[in-house]
Amino acid sequence: MNNRNLITALAIAALITAAVTAAGCATNTSPTATPTPIASTETTIGNNTVFSSAAGFNITYPKTYKIDSTTNASVQVRIYVYLATNNTVDAVNVATEPVDPNATSQDYATYSLNKVNDYPDYKELSNNTTQISGKDAVTFVWQAIVPVQIGTAESTIQNTTLKVMQTYVVNNNHGYIITYKALPSDYNTYLAPAQQIMNSFVLT
Repeated sequence: MNNRNLITALAIAALITAAVTAAGCATNTSPTATPTPIASTETTIGNNTVFSSAAGFNITYPKTYKIDSTTNASVQVRIYVYLATNNTVDAVNVATEPVDPNATSQDYATYSLNKVNDYPDYKELSNNTTQISGKDAVTFVWQAIVPVQIGTAESTIQNTTLKVMQTYVVNNNHGYIITYKALPSDYNTYLAPAQQIMNSFVLT
């Protein structure tokens, strides 16, 4: 499975591929030409790597971590940072998509979460408001049984309970979702490095 297909499958597993089409968050669905690739750069500073995306954000992670990224404008997940060495589930990713100019971060979160709360055993564990780069943001933690790719082969997709932390923020008519997802047994193990990576996210 190549990296582009892997990113697409993992985006589905992260439950952030639904088009935002209601609650004041309609995406632009007008026909367009082939999307212009979204450029990105990686800069090593000491023990860390700074990933800078032309999609409007920077995020920093330890340089030893494996990542997947894409310049494909039609793929919502811009970067996937793997936290575990034995699976492709425990990870932090950043996704972005166009939203309505009047959409708020709460609008974006509410509509996106409405797409996942039908999953078996879905439960919201917490939510709170915060700020990112001076913009209002909202963070939700939830758990559910979702179809997820455990290994690197497509045949390993199976229904699995995941615990997920997602921060939603809107800037310049784009919604951003910064996600940490993990197997419940791994969630606390990787929570500190995941939060450090998530907290490094800045809008540009």
